[in-house]
Amino acid sequence: MARMTAARAAVEILKREGVDVAFGVPGAAINPFYAALKASGGISHTLARHVEGASHMAEGYTRTHPGNIGVCVGTSGPAGTDMITGLYSASGDSVPILCITGQAPTAVIHKEDFQAVDIASIARPVTKMAVTVLEAAQVPGVFQQAFHLMRSGRPGPVLIDLPIDVQLTEIEFDPDTYEPLPVYKPAA
Repeated sequence: MARMTAARAAVEILKREGVDVAFGVPGAAINPFYAALKASGGISHTLARHVEGASHMAEGYTRTHPGNIGVCVGTSGPAGTDMITGLYSASGDSVPILCITGQAPTAVIHKEDFQAVDIASIARPVTKMAVTVLEAAQVPGVFQQAFHLMRSGRPGPVLIDLPIDVQLTEIEFDPDTYEPLPVYKPAA
């Protein structure tokens, strides 16, 4: 089985879920994800002037390309909180978007560290799922579940928060074995 960083696994999953463009603003806590995005290729990136704008760009992209998922990327702290307005807008209009935020290392989460904001708790009321991934091996399953939830039932946004140490940890993941979960569409 192939070994790669959790950040690279996340990028590979995005490609297999049909993502071809991402919007965002780089920053220290999300830079490993950006490095994987560049190294992997296949997903173009549009630099936003502000992270809130990136979340609205992702929403607009989803609206203009039905079936696709708009993705926005930002770093920890204020970048994550800036995305809340876009998440709220997407939630209200049933638009599936994926927000990926960087986070401080897991050892300092909930310890009043610089920019270690509990963004998952803040985003939970305006998303279908908001989670901080604390174990690198959970990244593939969390992303798979996120895409399933965004597309199933009433579509809506999801936020995945990736601590920097989680992004950099190598995991066993073979992208060729990845299969998206089937979309659940309730019937009347």
